[in-house]
Amino acid sequence: MRQPMLFIDRGNGWENVTGHSHAPAGLAGFTVDWGTDSPDTQPDPSVLRFQLLDRTGDLAGNSTRLAGMKVLVQLSRRPLWRDLNDTTPWAVQPEGLTWADFHLAHKPTPEAQPDPTALTIFIGNVAIGGTITQRADNTYMLDLYANALQVRMNRATGKGPTSSDAKLAGLHWTGTAAQRADEINRRLSALGCPPLDTATLAWLKTMPQPAAYDNDSYPELSTVLYALGAHHPDLPVYYERHGHGYESLSAVWAGRRASITLHADGALTVAGGGLEQIAATGDKVTVDDTTLTIPDTVSQVKLSTKTVKWDDNDNKLSFEDDEIDLTGQGLLPSNLTATVESVSFDSDAVTANEAGDHWTGGVWQPTAEQRTRWAEWLAVQTLRLRPEKLTASSRHLDLDVFEQQLQPTASLWAFVSTRYTKLLADDGTPATSGAWLAIGGTLSFDWQAGEPVLANELTLTPLPMLPSTLSAWRDLDPINLKWSELGFTWGEFSQITYFQD
Repeated sequence: MRQPMLFIDRGNGWENVTGHSHAPAGLAGFTVDWGTDSPDTQPDPSVLRFQLLDRTGDLAGNSTRLAGMKVLVQLSRRPLWRDLNDTTPWAVQPEGLTWADFHLAHKPTPEAQPDPTALTIFIGNVAIGGTITQRADNTYMLDLYANALQVRMNRATGKGPTSSDAKLAGLHWTGTAAQRADEINRRLSALGCPPLDTATLAWLKTMPQPAAYDNDSYPELSTVLYALGAHHPDLPVYYERHGHGYESLSAVWAGRRASITLHADGALTVAGGGLEQIAATGDKVTVDDTTLTIPDTVSQVKLSTKTVKWDDNDNKLSFEDDEIDLTGQGLLPSNLTATVESVSFDSDAVTANEAGDHWTGGVWQPTAEQRTRWAEWLAVQTLRLRPEKLTASSRHLDLDVFEQQLQPTASLWAFVSTRYTKLLADDGTPATSGAWLAIGGTLSFDWQAGEPVLANELTLTPLPMLPSTLSAWRDLDPINLKWSELGFTWGEFSQITYFQD
């Protein structure tokens, strides 16, 4: 059985406070608030709130060592054969225990130290605040908060690289997109933040040459990062992501077209945003029993960009604000106008040149294909109904399969056979069809009936979909399943992009 393991470091190395019976402190539970409510707003750094039962008062009495204390939460790794050291005879194991479920019989050792191969759920430092409550049995309950490492990027301000070119005097964060991306990554490492992953770094290096900053500005490092690619319809949203033994700052692409694949065994997989996942069946997640949210109408995207200018008196370049408006291109109902509501993205892309040959960095303008992609994003944001209070829980989802969904970071979803399947749009597609990106939520851990339970209440945003390549039953050749074995409706069938045998 996999469970969260919590470690603290008060300056003398990691201490396991997961909750073994003879330890001076034990983990009573935790929550992690993570992500964002909307893809036009970058995620705040995750905040861990955790409760420690202090049996001796050692932690409670040393408040100066609590401030800034390192905190690490790991999910115990999948057990190996050598870990299954239970002396209980085979014959008395539960009758329904299968080989596939055998890992559930393993209980990790609570005293274990951090495992470099385990999955990190959270790493950060305790922040100011919290409470200490003395209990009737003379133990203490500590209610503490910790900020994820990403908070350092959001608080780091300072000058960027400068240039010896006289035309760029008085400016910083000069250079190409590739140079800026490499410098951001170097500074992340210097701050002790997770570095940009390979795919995100490579994507950022393809951006147009960005505008520089005036010398009297001190942008946060996060602002410089976000503004490098904010004009692009891929719509990057940046998250701390944790693997087995590594951490990274990674973009998920809230504007990229997603796809759903039907496999010959009846399984569905969903790919989008740079992620891929098996689709969870409707009975494995919970949603609000009665409520779908009608989204706020969004009819226009405003890209706040830059104009480059030339100062004849000082013989140097300067940058001022520019703007590009993008519409729904007929994909939205005709009664919606640009006056309804718009969303804005702040980018350092240079979209107008009033400096002539003095500026050699080029000018970016959205292509027809990019305008179409922004229009598709506007359409799904406005027209797709939102399921409320979607909650994923380890009581229903196998952690080994749905590990991505039970972390405080973006995850991918597709739904079939839900209670809202009967609600159909004019094109016959169900209200909650297609691919969804979980962009924020609250991850919680507690003990239920003696079992460790992780649950993630999620905020969803819909992804634009690639059109289906299937038009007739023969496109599914050589599928051998009966209709009764396919767990979705005719309407839901229309959301499938590909078939793979």
